[in-house]
Amino acid sequence: MHTLKLVMIGPTESGKTTIANFLADATEIPYDYRPTQGVRILEFEINDMEVNNERISKDIELWDCSGNHKFKNCWSAVRKDAHGVILVYSAKIQDSSKKLKEFYDYFVSGAKLGPNNCVIFFFDPDNSASSAPKIISSSFANVSHVKCNVDDSGDKLKADFRLFLSTLMTKLHENKEEKLILSDNILFAK
Repeated sequence: MHTLKLVMIGPTESGKTTIANFLADATEIPYDYRPTQGVRILEFEINDMEVNNERISKDIELWDCSGNHKFKNCWSAVRKDAHGVILVYSAKIQDSSKKLKEFYDYFVSGAKLGPNNCVIFFFDPDNSASSAPKIISSSFANVSHVKCNVDDSGDKLKADFRLFLSTLMTKLHENKEEKLILSDNILFAK
């Protein structure tokens, strides 16, 4: 079973580590802000996930990346072999749209991933917004955009995460089958 590599990126202080720890069932939930230095990799397994009408388990590597631009020289290594990207922002961060667009352009478009390989989490720790604000950018038109809160709606966050994984795994499975068909056709043509 191959590991699914996910990159979580967004502006500094947007809640990435809190969300990553929650999704990975990590015991450390930082309530005192401590900026991530470069990247943290959380490894965990998701069980009983539905993909193509089958129930599967999948090993996950969640790369919780600092949004600080002083680590930008590491981004190419972080992006390498990523299957999906989780963009995170918070209402506390000004100009989120511009920052998310930069992350999207580099980690999604730059890696030749599509909108189905990406999800946007609007982190609302105070549960003050009724829904995720719409980020106006054509880049995000086909990207799922969900509001999340680990304290009040953690079950919904985990369900949204599983839905993203299921969509991602289905797409990866279809691409794999397509490549096999193409390689078989090339073999028969010779």
